[in-house]
Amino acid sequence: MGTTYNNRLQRFEKLSREDKLDLMFDLVHAFKIVRRPMETALFLQDLLTATEIRNLSVRLRIAKLLLANKSFIDIQRELHVSSATVNKVSNWINQGGDGLRNVITKLPIRYAMPKRLPPGPIEYHLPQALVAITQAGLVIRRDKQIKKMGSFVDNLEGKKRLDKELQEQADEYYRETYKAKKKKPF
Repeated sequence: MGTTYNNRLQRFEKLSREDKLDLMFDLVHAFKIVRRPMETALFLQDLLTATEIRNLSVRLRIAKLLLANKSFIDIQRELHVSSATVNKVSNWINQGGDGLRNVITKLPIRYAMPKRLPPGPIEYHLPQALVAITQAGLVIRRDKQIKKMGSFVDNLEGKKRLDKELQEQADEYYRETYKAKKKKPF
């Protein structure tokens, strides 16, 4: 059996059932506490690596597309993911998936800015005009959210570099520790 420098799974498995439940309790309630999109974004940025955030985003979109009855091949092409990844998410949905279904049905709809209001007097097109104006108001709010989320995404690149540096430092530490243990006479 080979030596690994980082045995995270085994460390977690050494915890008692009660300790594992305590960890999960905190995680679930931490997500419950954040209410606004920017609070959630900041929480995720602090909790997860950039790669973990990207992977979770892609998995959620795969689930959303699967629930919208998109084909596996269309999803693979659209998101540039492997068939294994799409299949994995599909299996999760088919073997329960209530959590994903529940969240996806509650995701807000992203509206596009209306091209133009209907021509002619507005009184003759009031329903269409109201829909267009309402959508425009949502787009303005959406644009503000996109700007805030854009800064979140930009910060992920810095986080990605930091995560890589920390991983390299940890790897070097464990390599040095392993070398020192090998040289040490028993």
